[in-house]
Amino acid sequence: MKVLLILGLLFISAPLMAENIDPEDVVKAEKKNAFKGLFYTVWNKFKSMSPKNEDKLRTVTVTMGVRGAETTSTILQPYWKDDKTSDKQFMEQLEDFAKAQTMADNGDLENANQAFNGFVEKYPESDLKPNAQFAEALTMGAMGKASESNLSFKTFIDQNPDHPLVKEAKLVMNELE
Repeated sequence: MKVLLILGLLFISAPLMAENIDPEDVVKAEKKNAFKGLFYTVWNKFKSMSPKNEDKLRTVTVTMGVRGAETTSTILQPYWKDDKTSDKQFMEQLEDFAKAQTMADNGDLENANQAFNGFVEKYPESDLKPNAQFAEALTMGAMGKASESNLSFKTFIDQNPDHPLVKEAKLVMNELE
């Protein structure tokens, strides 16, 4: 009975609390993310699969192991498999990639698209190149440039047929046709 009474009071007071919300704040919140519908879903999947810049991480999971047979006369040295934090070139690439991704997150699709395109040209051998190609195509599609986006997605698929985002690229291509 008490639960029903509390729910009833919340139901009655909800419209009163909603009157204090400024409609301009709602519009600002909606405009912050430039990706809508399918593009929003695909962008979030892309972000979840992209590496993140260490500066922005609050928690880090680390796997450690000991390499080789050690004796008591040697010091055990830990190592991290595929650790690239000491690779200055990779960290520079990651920083440029993160900047472009932040531009897209903030709704600056034109500059984000140029940044991803610049990344692909600047780092043609980068491990992040396929992700940058995908993001470049997706930002073009979100800006309404369907034919350019489809051409970029086709290039991405042709060059990276086993990439985990190929399915999403095809899905966006079908949506843009």
